[in-house]
Amino acid sequence: MTKEEPTVKTIRTNFETKYADNIKKEVYDSRDLEAIKSDDDLVTTYIRNDIPPEDLIHESLKWRNDIKLNDINEDTFDKWMWEKGAVYFHNKDKDGHRILNVVCRHHKKDAALLPFVKKFLGYAIDNAFKEDRHSRIVVLFDMSDAGLSNLDMDLIKYIITCFKYYFPTFLSYMLIYEMPWIFNAAWKVIKAWLSQEAVKVIKFVTKSDIQEYINRDQILTHMGGTDKFVYKYPPEPVTEAGDADSMLLNSTRKKVTFADQDSQLYKSLSNDSISQQDTNSNAIFRKTTISRTYSSSFKKQNRDENSFIGRLLTISPAEELEFVVDENGKESYDVISLTNTLPYSIAYKVKTTSPEKYRVRPSSGLVRSGSCTEVHVYLQPGFSSTIAKDKFLIMAMEVTNETADSINDLWKKVGKENIMEHRLRCTQTTSDTGDIGDLKSEIDNINMTSDQRLLKISRQLDTIQRDNVILQNHVQLLLRTQLFMFFLFIAFISMLCYLFHEEVLSIRHSGCSSSLF
Repeated sequence: MTKEEPTVKTIRTNFETKYADNIKKEVYDSRDLEAIKSDDDLVTTYIRNDIPPEDLIHESLKWRNDIKLNDINEDTFDKWMWEKGAVYFHNKDKDGHRILNVVCRHHKKDAALLPFVKKFLGYAIDNAFKEDRHSRIVVLFDMSDAGLSNLDMDLIKYIITCFKYYFPTFLSYMLIYEMPWIFNAAWKVIKAWLSQEAVKVIKFVTKSDIQEYINRDQILTHMGGTDKFVYKYPPEPVTEAGDADSMLLNSTRKKVTFADQDSQLYKSLSNDSISQQDTNSNAIFRKTTISRTYSSSFKKQNRDENSFIGRLLTISPAEELEFVVDENGKESYDVISLTNTLPYSIAYKVKTTSPEKYRVRPSSGLVRSGSCTEVHVYLQPGFSSTIAKDKFLIMAMEVTNETADSINDLWKKVGKENIMEHRLRCTQTTSDTGDIGDLKSEIDNINMTSDQRLLKISRQLDTIQRDNVILQNHVQLLLRTQLFMFFLFIAFISMLCYLFHEEVLSIRHSGCSSSLF
């Protein structure tokens, strides 16, 4: 039975009740609060089946205030960011959705520059949202000529978060154009962050099939279309409403009214996208079924494909902690990875039903924005046969003041509805004694975070690419050498033929001379 959509009045009441403390502490921009109170149509854009609307409003308003989105304008950014042409709106797909072009080759991973890039992208999406909030957009990642230096996992997480929380009903689908094979490992990591429904709206296209989504006259020439558009800043003036989407980020300096759009409320990533609601934790639940493989009877957990994506933290593993017990009864452990993809810090606590059996290090702390914290859970010797009913509880909440005293006080005062909870059960397996070198390698693999593994893969790919270039150079040198030797051989044969010919002529001439005398 389909769940009824809440009314605008109910959503406002729930938001004002649940986040009353944040409103008092001025966590949100007063202009955004006023818009939520007065604009019914804006409130409806936060209605999605998988996450309570009041939680989406909170996430969106807090983010807007954190980056001061209402105060950003075109002059906020350096001119070179506009001239680069890495992000701009241009053309529409077959359904009339505006296309946000993200040219990956123009972006280089730079931690110092990333906050400005995030603001720039947020400003672009927000401008389009203000232009027509009910007309969804298409994000086209142009990956032609992109390399590993253009891969930025933090930025990809941010884009996913934008359409998951901040503009939850604004995305129609994403097109990934000409993704290089070297990004396959990165896609495997990204796919783990998404639900099955969300994965369905990500389309991989090439020059041969992009016209299934976009008409040829709306496709740039290098993608096999007929549009000869070349990005320029500042953009040329626009005279027709139908061409307005070629304006640079729908610039407020050159305000243009788009052609009439369907006013129906769209549900980005579909009504059931991103995840299904976890009633115990008010979280987004996404679980990919992965069988755990073993090498030399030792586990290797693929944490990137076994994660619980919650409202505040992404927790890996998703369902259970697995302790490998050896014959000698040594202390075994497992690792809980806590990843924060939100633009502010999250406090966490780890509790267990059997504290006498386990040591948890650290059992509480902060996960800062964009970072990952690992919690080691040690099973003490002698308890390995009694852990089947043991459980762990991971609790998380937002923090505005990061001092230890304030966090401890906040844990005592915060309402249960503002705490994200997730439970893990415990299992055990046995391990045979194997090669020490192999065991160390397995431990190193488990202890690596997803970003570390990706970095390792990237370095290996870089090495393969360098070796491939060297090999190609050697092959070319070999071909040149063979070609040179071939011509040298032909020249040598030609010289021999010439000398033989001269010798024959000389002999004949000598014979003729002898016959005269």
